[in-house]
Amino acid sequence: MNSDVIVKTVNLKKYYEIRSKYLKRVIGYVKAVNGVDLEIKRGETLGLVGESGSGKTTLGLVLAKLVKPTDGKYFLKGIDITYSLPKNLRGKIRIVFQDPYSALNPRLKIVDTLIEPLLAQGVDKENAKEKVAKYLKLVGLSEEYLESYPHMLSGGQRQRIMIARALVTEPEFVILDEPTSMLDVSTQAQIIELLKKIKNEKNLTYLFITHNLAVARYLSDTIAIMFSGQIVEIADKKTIFSNPLHPYTKTLLSAYPSPDPSSTWSPEIPEDIDNNTLIYNQGCSYAGRCPLRKDLCLKTSPELIEVENNHKVRCHIYKDRT
Repeated sequence: MNSDVIVKTVNLKKYYEIRSKYLKRVIGYVKAVNGVDLEIKRGETLGLVGESGSGKTTLGLVLAKLVKPTDGKYFLKGIDITYSLPKNLRGKIRIVFQDPYSALNPRLKIVDTLIEPLLAQGVDKENAKEKVAKYLKLVGLSEEYLESYPHMLSGGQRQRIMIARALVTEPEFVILDEPTSMLDVSTQAQIIELLKKIKNEKNLTYLFITHNLAVARYLSDTIAIMFSGQIVEIADKKTIFSNPLHPYTKTLLSAYPSPDPSSTWSPEIPEDIDNNTLIYNQGCSYAGRCPLRKDLCLKTSPELIEVENNHKVRCHIYKDRT
């Protein structure tokens, strides 16, 4: 594995069983993550973009080691951690959850919330308190907040606490699961700037999960577009916005308003949308929405292929361009 690659997945899958109501037999599967191949380089921010239900958060939970994968491989710094995490790598993967209101235990003071992961790693209490104060300062909060309870803080302050909790174990890979979606616009901007500043200072690697293309464009180096559990397109952010290839990516970008107030905004709305992807189980998962679908799309699932330099797409249209 390339030494610059800190995170790698190979055909990673997470399926959930669908059982019949009475006999409880397995009658199918929800393929939340369905064969994801990713490489994230050290110091890179990979933006994972897609609509609700595309599998973004499930992939994040699998990479955070909170959910076991069904199949595939997951490597951190070249070490296979698919089903177990060596002791020396514990604390090197952390996650910041979407909702700071429900992610903090309302019965615990902030100091107890922040110190808990350090005590679990065997750090003595005095050193742990010093470290907690240091990281609280890093996220822009003073030590007086340590004795507060979550209900005493604003949404932005709670999200700063969540970031401090993720960073206190000195991770190398941080998963950000839509960390600004529950905040107002002005607070969102502050948190995004904070995340960018910390990344540069600590040389962290981010997986930034979002449905907001504007935020992904600002914070990410590379953008992966996810649909129905699969990566359908991945490239650097400049290429994604200037030369999108997959029909789904083009639809997403058409729904992204231009910052130019003089421009007209006319999002593409696909006709004859069929959201029942189960009937396209053997073919392309996007076939039910795609205006360019052919017979092949209904029968065979396309592979993720490299069409241009570091620009990959999952679509039969580009099969002959490789």
